[in-house]
Amino acid sequence: MDTCFRSRFCILILLTCLLISGFTFVGAQNRRPKNVQVAIRAKWSGTPLLLEAGSVPFSSYCPYLVYDSLLWNSYLLAFDYFELLSKESKNLFWEFIDDWLLVGKTDDDSHSAKDCLVKILKHGSSLLSEQLASLFEFSLTLRSASPRLVLYRQLAEESLSSFPLSDDSYSHNASGVDDSEAVVTKKLDPLLVGVNPKSPRGKCCWVDVGEELFFEVAELQSWLQGPNEVNGDFFQQPELYDFDHIHFDSNIASPVAILYGALGTECFREFHVTLVQAAKEGKVKYVVRPVLPSGCEGEVGQCGAVGARDSLNLGGYGVELALKNMEYKAMDDSTVKKGVTLEDPRTEDLSQEVRGFIFSKILERKPDLTSEIMAFRDYLLSSTISDTLDVWELKDLGHQTAQRIVQASDPLQSMQEINQNFPSVVSSLSRMKLNDSVKDEIIANQRMIPPGKSLMALNGALINIEDIDLYLLIDLVHQELSLADQFSKLKLPRSTIRKLLSTMTPPESDTFRVDFRSDHVHYLNNLEEDAMYRRWRSNINDILMPVFPGQLRYIRKNLFHAVYVLDPATSIDMITSFYENSFPMRFGVILYSTQFIKKIEQSGGELHSSEHGGELEDDKSSLIIRLFIYIKENHGIRSAFQFLSNINRLRTESADSTDEALEMHYIEGAFVETLLPKAKSPPQEILLKLEKEQSFKELSQESSLFVFKLGVSKLQCCLLMNGLVFDSSEDALINAMNDELPRIQEQVYYGQINSHTNVLDKFLSENGVSRYNPQIIAGGKVKPRFVSLASPVLGGESVLNEINYLHSPGTVDDVKPVTHLLAVDVTSRKGIKLLREAIRYLIQGSKNARVGVLFTAGQDANLSNILLVKTFEITAASYSHKKKVLEFLDQVCSFYERNYILRSPAAAESTQSFINKVYELAEANELLSKTFKSSLSEAYNLKLIEHLNKGGVSDLVSGSMFISVSNSHIDINMLNCNFIQVAQYLYRQFGIASGVNAVITNGRVCLISPITSLDAGVFLGDDLHLLESVEFNHRIKHIVEIVEEVSWHGIDPDMLTSKYVSDIIMLISSSMATRDRSAESARFEILNAQYSAVILNNENSSIHIDAVVDPLSPSGQKLSSLLRVLAKYVHPSMRIVLNPMVS
Repeated sequence: MDTCFRSRFCILILLTCLLISGFTFVGAQNRRPKNVQVAIRAKWSGTPLLLEAGSVPFSSYCPYLVYDSLLWNSYLLAFDYFELLSKESKNLFWEFIDDWLLVGKTDDDSHSAKDCLVKILKHGSSLLSEQLASLFEFSLTLRSASPRLVLYRQLAEESLSSFPLSDDSYSHNASGVDDSEAVVTKKLDPLLVGVNPKSPRGKCCWVDVGEELFFEVAELQSWLQGPNEVNGDFFQQPELYDFDHIHFDSNIASPVAILYGALGTECFREFHVTLVQAAKEGKVKYVVRPVLPSGCEGEVGQCGAVGARDSLNLGGYGVELALKNMEYKAMDDSTVKKGVTLEDPRTEDLSQEVRGFIFSKILERKPDLTSEIMAFRDYLLSSTISDTLDVWELKDLGHQTAQRIVQASDPLQSMQEINQNFPSVVSSLSRMKLNDSVKDEIIANQRMIPPGKSLMALNGALINIEDIDLYLLIDLVHQELSLADQFSKLKLPRSTIRKLLSTMTPPESDTFRVDFRSDHVHYLNNLEEDAMYRRWRSNINDILMPVFPGQLRYIRKNLFHAVYVLDPATSIDMITSFYENSFPMRFGVILYSTQFIKKIEQSGGELHSSEHGGELEDDKSSLIIRLFIYIKENHGIRSAFQFLSNINRLRTESADSTDEALEMHYIEGAFVETLLPKAKSPPQEILLKLEKEQSFKELSQESSLFVFKLGVSKLQCCLLMNGLVFDSSEDALINAMNDELPRIQEQVYYGQINSHTNVLDKFLSENGVSRYNPQIIAGGKVKPRFVSLASPVLGGESVLNEINYLHSPGTVDDVKPVTHLLAVDVTSRKGIKLLREAIRYLIQGSKNARVGVLFTAGQDANLSNILLVKTFEITAASYSHKKKVLEFLDQVCSFYERNYILRSPAAAESTQSFINKVYELAEANELLSKTFKSSLSEAYNLKLIEHLNKGGVSDLVSGSMFISVSNSHIDINMLNCNFIQVAQYLYRQFGIASGVNAVITNGRVCLISPITSLDAGVFLGDDLHLLESVEFNHRIKHIVEIVEEVSWHGIDPDMLTSKYVSDIIMLISSSMATRDRSAESARFEILNAQYSAVILNNENSSIHIDAVVDPLSPSGQKLSSLLRVLAKYVHPSMRIVLNPMVS
């Protein structure tokens, strides 16, 4: 009997487990099952299987957070995989196409969508690392690239509509499929968007070149053989977008050819082969937009047809069912009997729910187990355990929940089940015996973080839990895995990779101060020494005392230095007004001549006194500066300021005050009026003497040159408040003072500024920069643009690998964290000027930086350009360690600029003169001229010169890869000057067009405006110093500290040179600069995690998740699903500290 009873009881237990897996039970009376399945259907029709890849649903079913169901027959494989691969690397897109063209046509072993998925993943995974392949497989499940495929459909429709075909041409069908289905679909669902375009002329592929469409390969080949120059007069080229796939061999200056079609069709293969060959020959810029026209499903094989006619169910959109407010009822337990007994008449109603079970439904499904089911029901009814909870039973419910999760075999699954099915488990949770260690640790942690607070960080960077969703999280994880994959290919140890990914970039300072300390600053007052401020208090701690709003603090200390940079032709009445009203601020001016600065810019940033001597006679601003300096030296600074005020007063009082031009008689009258009461000799005689003798001319020019080098001349008139740049208005002065006040108060409070501190020197020494350039300083309007240098190098790109770098004297063997890559157009004056500034920058000295040059040339390139490049390459490769190598290069560039850039081609020196000059300068700078003679003379013999002068170089630049010199047998490789290759690399990698000069500092791209541009400016060596300082302190320094500690394994010790380590730092810093993530972090390590935390260790993972979670909160409900998804597909290491609310 006992055996039978035990057998029956076991059956009941098994039955209970089966029922729990199929039903959701909750602890309230009169409940209904909450099992809800939700599918979100896209407003566009299914995209072909060969265009998009799918996978099994990523999450198990849960009743309160439902992810949309994904059906196998709606998956769209390869093209979505293309899009995802192109997101990882542009070249992977083309590699996958080539791979699929070789093996993709054999679909005999693909009998289902799942078979196709396995087949495509097999080929795609061979291009990716293991973790990236797993993440990409999951991304396919989310259908994240499907909207882009719909965009391609719309572009395909626009392409066809640009060249309307006859109506009957659309009646053809490549596979015999009735097109009426699409029409019916449109009628049934008017909101449907992105429907596949109809097959034009029964063709599945076509090429759009702007002037016409080609549906046959023969037509395209005929067009390619003709003269297809890019000229706006002939036709409008198709517009390209950032998301377009441009073949890496395409010529940037060639006509655009866009292939619309689907991989897997025969026409796609034929067009692709033709266009790839044309791109390699420089004939077209080849672009692919994957589209499968309606009616072509039968042309792409088994994998391409699956899903083409099915509606698309979107995956990954979380649907939170708002049912929790119906799950609980508060009752007065003094009037309600606890539990339900067998004598209760409600027990006869089998439709009533008992302990989460509706037995009428169970009996319908399992009639053969009626006796066992009823016995189980009687057991539940007779149980003394009730679902009704008393208030005191909720006291430690949060702590008990944390304990249940931590002790579970699968903590993440347990957390998801609890917070998404809480009513069904609340009774068992409340009965759990609480471990005091768990409770004590949670309470201790909550002294450092508020109870119920939830936080999450990915590799140290905080994530906004309110805004995070699955798509955004996957993008962040992909970003980290991609960086880890790049770093592993650089042979970095895994521990170093994790350290790099977890390090936080120092906060970027927005308080760059222009170091204007110079003798060219003319101060009007000095609060510490002038008699008019003698009665003010000198205690600097008074700045900490509270005052009424708007009240000023009158302290006899130079705390605020308001220096105006202005052309003296403008008004300074505001400065004198503030001064006369005893404003507690030190005022000063730096004067410059706008006209003279324009001359400096035209001369390339250099001051040539002989060239501008005669022009100064018409420069009224320069004359005012000279007179101002004379009055200051002979009669004091206040008289000099009075002279400036008199000029503006006379101009204002004049009857011709509407004319803004400054007349000479205003200057003369102001000078006479200022000196008349003080001068011993007549002011008129002094003025005539100063005008004729050009006295103080050098000081005037140096003042303007100083402003030019500061970089603030483009701002017209500006205010430097302790070095911070503001505009010159009165409101700006007050705002600048209010902005600076808290910084000074903070340092006074902490004792960093006292009565003996020179505030200006302290600020400028700490944060001062020698030049203001809004393109470089973060406070500017231009947002920095970064490009990773690692991908092309790891992909075998040879341009960067062949660069020989220049260094400051005596630092060749030192590691250089900062790398300046210059894109220099040798045919432009701007390019040569940039090159010379970089050389002078190294001459001045830089311990942390090196310079590499990428030479390009315009269509008017000639032999002299090639000779300069060749000379530069020989010098950098063979003589970079020589003491005078930089002086030699600067002299060569100077000679080249004077004789080949500034002169007309007809007046330019002969190429032989350049070669002779190189020999002469090499000997003068202690360099062996033999190397230059052997490399220049032999390579450039007379016959080659004749050929190049007749257009050989022109042919080269326009696309010809070889020069036909029958007698000399010399090809372009001997020149070692492939301008086309460099231009293609710059455009493809950095978006730098031909003829544009640029500076690329560890991946940061700064374009140099041409001289003809309205915002043209000279890029000086000081700008390179500024770039070096900003990038090193903010993005590179912490990387250097990590790389210096690396123990290299598996690398030949002979390879571990300073150049190798410098390259590693350059590649790492450029890649990490492209990372888009929060700059905020939290110190999760201070929280205890011994008893109340979920810790999942994975030393092989590059992803680490830190989280603080309240498992019984909406954020906990959200994070539990996201964390479980990551654990399944990414396998990160996790440290999740549970932080429940205190009941």
